Amino acid sequence: MNYDVIVIGAGLSGLTAASLLAKRKLNVCVVEAQNKPGGACGIFKRKDVVFEQGVGMIYGFNDKGFSPHRFVFNALEEPIDIIKHNELYAVNYGEHRIVFYEDLDRFIEELAKVFPKEKDNFKRFYRDLSRQYMKIIAEKPNFISPDAIKKEQGLQGFLRHPVEYIRFLGYMNKNTTSILKKYFKDEKVFNLFDKLTSTYCYTNVEETPAILSSVMFVDNHFGGSYYPAGSTLNLVGKLEKVIEENNGKMIYNREAEKIIVENNTAVKVRLDDGSVINAKYIINSGTVWNLYNKLLKDNASEEIRKWTESLEPSYPSVVLYALVKEKSIPEGTLPIEMLIGDKTKLDESEITAYILSIDDKTLCPAGYHTIAAIGPSFKKWPKGYKNDYNTQEYKDMKEAEKNRILDVLEKRFPGFKENICHVEVSTPTTLNRYVLKEGGSVAGPKQKLGQHMMKRLKTKSEIKNLFNCGESTVMGTGTPAVTISGISAANLILRELGMKEFEYDENMKNYVNIVKKPFERMQIRIGKNPKEEKIAKLALECQFCNKPLCEKACRYNVPIRDINRRAAVGNFVGAMNLLKRYDSNPCIKCDSKDCESHCIRRGFAEEVSIKEINSCL
Repeated sequence: MNYDVIVIGAGLSGLTAASLLAKRKLNVCVVEAQNKPGGACGIFKRKDVVFEQGVGMIYGFNDKGFSPHRFVFNALEEPIDIIKHNELYAVNYGEHRIVFYEDLDRFIEELAKVFPKEKDNFKRFYRDLSRQYMKIIAEKPNFISPDAIKKEQGLQGFLRHPVEYIRFLGYMNKNTTSILKKYFKDEKVFNLFDKLTSTYCYTNVEETPAILSSVMFVDNHFGGSYYPAGSTLNLVGKLEKVIEENNGKMIYNREAEKIIVENNTAVKVRLDDGSVINAKYIINSGTVWNLYNKLLKDNASEEIRKWTESLEPSYPSVVLYALVKEKSIPEGTLPIEMLIGDKTKLDESEITAYILSIDDKTLCPAGYHTIAAIGPSFKKWPKGYKNDYNTQEYKDMKEAEKNRILDVLEKRFPGFKENICHVEVSTPTTLNRYVLKEGGSVAGPKQKLGQHMMKRLKTKSEIKNLFNCGESTVMGTGTPAVTISGISAANLILRELGMKEFEYDENMKNYVNIVKKPFERMQIRIGKNPKEEKIAKLALECQFCNKPLCEKACRYNVPIRDINRRAAVGNFVGAMNLLKRYDSNPCIKCDSKDCESHCIRRGFAEEVSIKEINSCL
């Protein structure tokens, strides 16, 4: 099989690159080891309850400032409904609860309650960073990685504000502490900023490059905090939709084993079933470790291998998922609550709790809330992918982590434990197995001085026609950053082909719809007509099982789960393509409904209307 572009990995960065290139009518193929798109950005279900498996803190849908997600959906001309949270989040900092308001003046008042003597210094600090941010980042945004920006674009920005640019670039090899010392004397202020940098990029202020933190500290206050209405199923599903509507191909349940290089040019990808696919260009959206220790193992120089192994990963993470009775979450709790244990250092009691059902009522039944609580784990965990790790020792470790995190949540939400209706845990081993996070490291290499920005994996590889995107690259971690990396990889390929790149235009038509919250089931709008909306809502009842019993019972081997996942976000082209492999739609002539009688949903509600969905496509 021959393609213009092969994208390895269907995480957010890979999907972004693939969808943009497909929009430009390139012949695109995406290869993904799992059975669905999104990587860490996606969902799973338990008895109709929706859990976010990884990504919960989403920025970049704002209409001003740095808004890569809005830019992508506008460039793709793909409508999406988005919830905007009232506040960014809250930090439970010892006896204080600091609400991070979007409005900076109001936020500074919050900080002044904790550090009254530093109020004027906070004003100066945020004033100076805001001015710099507006002139360099927000005034005329470039949604492209620094290593991929056109020279003339960089020069134009410099000439607009030369003094600010020189000051900003001077932060490149300085740490965050060096900036903070210019404004603050109280060591406790440094401890607070430690918690912010550890949340944003998994580093403390001594490690965090000033060029990153100077943007991170103010960016969210100019943009706000968001969540895709109905879950991130819609975020990644709509990117997949654009790919398939533009004749792109998605290959799931196939791991890329090797990038085949000839004359220092990437030309083919070998999959784990032995098949080989060809392309003019290849984009790797996986980790730097997977790239050089596996995909390019035979082509990486000794120098590159040593550099790869020298990179320090961000810490491994554990995620606890729970369904609790609504009464266990106090009035006034925000959708994102950071729980700080030791103010002076990072420890395992530092948890971020995502209670997204506060603003999105479609995630669980009335009277309940879903929780995803993520935090570091410093234990040694077995490697998960394709390894028999499910030992009693592992199960005991998992149980201990569950109880540890529940204890942390109980302190913030008294009565939490007694109101639990469902709970399960994802360990670093799980993250390695299901989303190929090296050692359970959720953010790739640490974004610390010495392995930051231009010292990370470059968008354009040293091997011709091979490009990179994702959290190992220059932009680092976070949904806006990996989205930028995907845009960059796509634009570099378009640049080589002499095609129009995707660049910011203030007159772009807007396709991002900010919905009223709390978002209710009755607000769900999918499809272009009542028939499509009915099919989509029926498909939304699917549990998207990892091992679907309905498919085992189907005599025609119809990929029911994958059809439903696509139909649920309005990707009817992709859903219908899965049925086109048959001479005629087998569901129309089938009268047994064996699939429906084996539907897991029958254990707690009515089965999914599989025959009706597939017969209408």
